[in-house]
Formats: sequence, structure tokens, C-alpha cells
Amino acid sequence: MEEEILQLEFLKQNLQLQLDEFQMLSEIFCSPGELQLDDYGSIENLTSFIADTKVRLDKKMEYQFTLPLLENEKVQILVELPHHYPVLEMPRIVIRSAIIARDQERELQKRIQQYIEAEIIERQDPYVYQIVCWIQDNFTDLLESSRERKDSPSSPSTNANITPKSIVFERLWIYSHHLKSKSKRQTIIKTARDLGLTGFSRPGKPAIICIEGPQSDTQDFWRTIKALRWQKIQIKLSETEMAFMDGSIEQTMAKLRRFETGFREELFCDMEEDSDAEDLPMSMSLFMKFLDKHNCSYIKKTFFGFQGSSALS
Repeated sequence: MEEEILQLEFLKQNLQLQLDEFQMLSEIFCSPGELQLDDYGSIENLTSFIADTKVRLDKKMEYQFTLPLLENEKVQILVELPHHYPVLEMPRIVIRSAIIARDQERELQKRIQQYIEAEIIERQDPYVYQIVCWIQDNFTDLLESSRERKDSPSSPSTNANITPKSIVFERLWIYSHHLKSKSKRQTIIKTARDLGLTGFSRPGKPAIICIEGPQSDTQDFWRTIKALRWQKIQIKLSETEMAFMDGSIEQTMAKLRRFETGFREELFCDMEEDSDAEDLPMSMSLFMKFLDKHNCSYIKKTFFGFQGSSALS
């Protein structure tokens, strides 16, 4: 019992450090749009848990900096803090920009990880500000070195002889209160296609998104779209399966995919598709038939509470 109390106090101390750090960062990066919290409910959740541990701790601190690190181009620095940061766990920090490719983005992420491990030895105090300052001071060099490593023949990402023995396949079913913004819809499609994911997006009210592929990529997709402004968005179901390599990664993934033709936006409506999706009611019959066609009938209960059938109208 005493050990559990100590672990709980340790957790609360880490959470309080995270809240204090975000307050400090808010005072430093105070220009409009420089620093944004993904979900303001996370502050309330952490604060409530610290005050009363009977409250369920179900959120994490996730925020993003938008800084002019490139000429004529702002760059996002996405920060995700595990509950035991800073003392026990390291933050997940991703640099994202329209001109930075995904494989280059991963190289930058590795460089940040290496910097933390090599330069931040004492981790009793929060250090996100130190990392952001280091990125600001060294961004040009970081970008150039990540390009060189990406293009290097000895780079693991380009070495065809190095193939993992197994890979985690994941299918995410995502629900949102609504999806009307054309820029959001374009971001969803572009992100999914850039990552090589398959699935579909149904805009309107409600909005339904399904993506499938390697778990590292599906989680990248989720982090990207979750950072957009939503009234409500959540993962309704996550399906994972450990796949042992049989040929290339894509050949292995193809055997598990239910949506073989890439990622598309689907309206599931009986009207002409030249209208805005937000004005079109979803035809339950067409949606059910679509799910049946792709062997996904089981998801009907998760979204609608019934088994359904393609005969519904």
C-alpha cells in the first residue's frame, strides 16, 4: 500500500511539472497561433486528478508550436507528453511542415531523440523549452542533415536488405461530431495517401474515418488529424494484428487490408455528388452495403448499436 501511495505521488508530481511548464511556455510563446493546446480538457483532467485521484486520468498534455523557422514557411513542432514526463519518460516531439517529407520527418524525430539522450542527462525538471530552443537554433542544419541521411545509400530507410521480421498492422475507426471544412477534408486525404494508408473518409454529420496500414503510420495519421480543431473526435475502435513478414512490407499489409484501392472520400448519399457533403444526408442503406462489401459489417454495432444488414433502407 505504501509503495502504491509513493507511485501515485510520483505521478502527480510529474503531472504538476507538466502543467507548470505549459504555463511558462504560454508566457514565452504568447503571439497569436504560436502555441496551441490540442485539447483544453487535458488541463482540467490533470488538475482534477492531482487534486483528487478518484478522478480518472484519461488525457495527456499535447500541444503544438507554429514557428517561422523557414523563409515564407511556418513549421509545426508537435509535443506529446507521457504521464511520467519529465522524470521517467521522454516526450514525443515531431517536426512537421508541408515541405518536409514523412521519411525526412522521421529522421528529424530521431535527431531530437538523440539530443535528449546525449544532452539532457538530469531530467528532474521539464525540458521541452530547451528542446524547442535547440530546434530553433539548429533547424537549418537539422533539415540539411536529415536530407543527407535520407538520400544516403546506407540509410536504413533505403536499404532494401533490411526487412523487419514482423510488423504491427492496425485499422482505426474514427468518429467525429461533424466534418465540413474543405481544408480538413483535404488534409485527411493527403495525410492518408502520403502515408500509404487505405480506407475512407465520410464527411458530413456525423463524420466517419477508417484507415489501415502499419501501426506507425496509422498513429502518425491520428496525431496529425487530431491536432486539427474539432468539436469532438475519437477513436471508436482500434484493431491490431501482429503480421509476420511474407515478402515485402506492402505484400504483407495487402493480405490484411479490407480496402484495397487506396484512400478515398465516400459520401454514401442518393443525391448528386456535386453538392457540399455537409448538406447531404448519409444513406444508411448505401453505407451498410459498403461495409458488407468490405467485410466490415461488425463495425455497425460499434457506431450504431445494431448489427444491421445490407438490406436496410
